[in-house]
Amino acid sequence: MQLAGGAYCSGTTWVNSSDRYLKEDFTAVRPEDVLAKVLALPITQWKYKAESSGIRHLGPVAQDFHAAFELNGGDDTRINTVDEGGVALAAIQGLNQKLEAEAKGEDAEIAKLEAKAAKVDPLEKQNDSLTARLNDLEAALKMPAAKK
Repeated sequence: MQLAGGAYCSGTTWVNSSDRYLKEDFTAVRPEDVLAKVLALPITQWKYKAESSGIRHLGPVAQDFHAAFELNGGDDTRINTVDEGGVALAAIQGLNQKLEAEAKGEDAEIAKLEAKAAKVDPLEKQNDSLTARLNDLEAALKMPAAKK
C-alpha cells in the first residue's frame, strides 16, 4: 500500500481520503446549478498521445472542467478525482430535484383534471334526467295524435 498524504493505492484501486475532520471551509452547493454546468460541459472520447492506438477514454478536458467549476486551485491541466466524483453526485441530486419538481407539476395537473371530471359527472346525470323527461313529453304529445 503506497501512502500519498491521506490517500493511497491499494494495488487495485485509488482510495482518496474524505474524512470530515480533515476538511474545513464547507460551503453548500446548489445541485441544480451544478447540473446546468455539467449539461454544458463538453464530454468527448479521446486517447492520450502517449497511448497506443485503439485505447479510448471518455470525459471532459481539464481546462473545460476547471473553467466550469473552478476547482483544483490554479491547476487547469488536471482533474482531481474527488472533484469529478463530487460534481457527478451533485449533478445527480440536481437531476433528482428536477424530476421531483416535474412530478409534482404533473400530480397537480392530474388533480385538476380529476376535479374537473368530478364536476362533469353530476352534469351527465342531470343531462340523462332531462333527456328522459324530454322523451316522456314527446311520447305524451304523440299519444293524443294517435288516438284521433
